[in-house]
Amino acid sequence: MTELEPAALRCLERTRSAVLNVLIGIGAGITISGLVLRWRDRGAIWRAPEELRQALLTGLFVLVVASYLTRRVGASRARLQDPNHRASRFYRAHLISALLGSLAILLGLCYGWWVRPRLDAVSPFWVAALALGLLAIPRADELRDFMEPISEPSEPPR
Repeated sequence: MTELEPAALRCLERTRSAVLNVLIGIGAGITISGLVLRWRDRGAIWRAPEELRQALLTGLFVLVVASYLTRRVGASRARLQDPNHRASRFYRAHLISALLGSLAILLGLCYGWWVRPRLDAVSPFWVAALALGLLAIPRADELRDFMEPISEPSEPPR
């Protein structure tokens, strides 16, 4: 394995830091939504129609696919070939992927509020948010073995 050049290492660290911050937000969102839903069933007087339940589950599926595709396409080797845009594209793809995953918490809160405020009903949304956030953490191998190193903002492109 080859070592990463300094610019790639800085890009990797900056991206990891941003994604880890989103993961902290995901953890806080899970905590807050859990506390909000804790007492929901006591005052629940109506339940949502089946169409809403299906729409929220479909929304979760769409978020999972969108997050995955954002990371896979946005940080693909083909998209990262240009050394002038490699760092920003890499950062953006991973961060947007994690942010899309974090939206699963909002869907889970809606599901718990309108459909079924129980842990077994809301946990798939929470697990999806955590899993997509963890998958968005970049790996060093994604920035290895390019023909040209990442160009620094102060450096003129080669």
